[in-house]
Amino acid sequence: MESTSLAKINILSKDIIRSFPISNHDNNNNNNNNVDHPKNYKLSFFDQIALQMHVPCVLFYPLKYSTSPKISIIHEQLQQSLSKLLTHVYPASGRFSSDAQSINCHDEGLLYIKAKVDSQFCDFLKDAQKDIDLALNFCPKINRNDSNLSLTPLVVVQVTEFACGKGLALSLSAEHAVIDGFTALKFVYEWSKVSKMGINKINCFTFDDFGTIFPPTSDNHLLKRVESPRDDHVKMVARRFVINQSVISKLREHVGVVYFRPSRVELVIAFLWSALINIFQRKNNGRMRPCLLSVPVNLRGKIDFPRYENSFGNFAIEVPVKFIPGETGMELKDILLLIKDVIQKTNISFEKSSDDIYTLASKFHKEIQEWEENEQVDVCMASSLCRFPINEADFGWGKPCLLSLGLRRSDMFWLYDTPCGSGIIVQVDLKKDYMDMFGCDKDVLSFICDE
Repeated sequence: MESTSLAKINILSKDIIRSFPISNHDNNNNNNNNVDHPKNYKLSFFDQIALQMHVPCVLFYPLKYSTSPKISIIHEQLQQSLSKLLTHVYPASGRFSSDAQSINCHDEGLLYIKAKVDSQFCDFLKDAQKDIDLALNFCPKINRNDSNLSLTPLVVVQVTEFACGKGLALSLSAEHAVIDGFTALKFVYEWSKVSKMGINKINCFTFDDFGTIFPPTSDNHLLKRVESPRDDHVKMVARRFVINQSVISKLREHVGVVYFRPSRVELVIAFLWSALINIFQRKNNGRMRPCLLSVPVNLRGKIDFPRYENSFGNFAIEVPVKFIPGETGMELKDILLLIKDVIQKTNISFEKSSDDIYTLASKFHKEIQEWEENEQVDVCMASSLCRFPINEADFGWGKPCLLSLGLRRSDMFWLYDTPCGSGIIVQVDLKKDYMDMFGCDKDVLSFICDE
């Protein structure tokens, strides 16, 4: 019998949400919500080398009859709070300029989609625990016009009501060339606070002149990697695994004595990557090949400028960690030390000037390009969202019970906190044949389990 979770999603309406008009009283008491914001937001080098595509996240919320408002009130609350937030986060309501080098901030608005699915929320959750790819059905369909980017909203929101009235899906899809993971998740979290508490004083981002500090490059070779490296003929799938605190302790014991105390994120990434390297080897008939692990590192807080801690836009660097057979051992400790060494050296480099950071980011970007273009190299990515308050995104009717990230475009690991904060949930996106092997790998099964 076909699962009710796969019922068609019906689009009910599409609205443009613009910034909330500010009264003189509000404006006098909150200089950050200033209607006289710049009308043009310059894009930086980091925006320029980011993937040129919309990236979604989907949060699923249970609704209780006794305490949750009607769906019409929920939509009204979401739209009004979103409008208030856009008054501060003004670039999100803009559009690309004709040359795509900046954002015109004339409050063209973001797209808000209301939808409904003829499914039971509890049935969907049961099915999604086994197949998280069902969540992709709740992502808004983005018609990105690459020949005229100014036609496409930078942010698209879709709120889907389940027919039973006991749950909803909230999806936000953001243009990665303007909004990185930190910005997108912080946007959702701050939106939830405005929605729940009705606050008017909003000061969640700084809008630094990165377009001047880190100006765009004219190096055409450097700009080649602007599309996600996806082969549309290869089936990608995702699975969710839970690594609780006891498993992290077991991994720590398995590593043994090292010169530093590994963080839980370092341990989990090392474990996952070592397992994937083994699977790549089996897939290559026992031949071990070089493998690149790309690790996005958020520069906020890494550079000794406090003003950058809440910067809007792309402000991360992809760090290439290279496994080369014969140079690095295959034990978990070897992989862990390799990751630590590369990241630690990179962190030291962050303490230098903006020119040095620009040079380092360019160097890393070129190295990743070269490895991705080499068919004799295996490539994957690990992105940690741990400590991001995404589990706390309560819009007024409770916290999310399920989360899905991305579009399954490349082999990668997404890490984020369990609701209690001590463990880690891993969303693994892999080619289907790799996933079939990963899901039954004895080392994987000995440490982690499906959620």
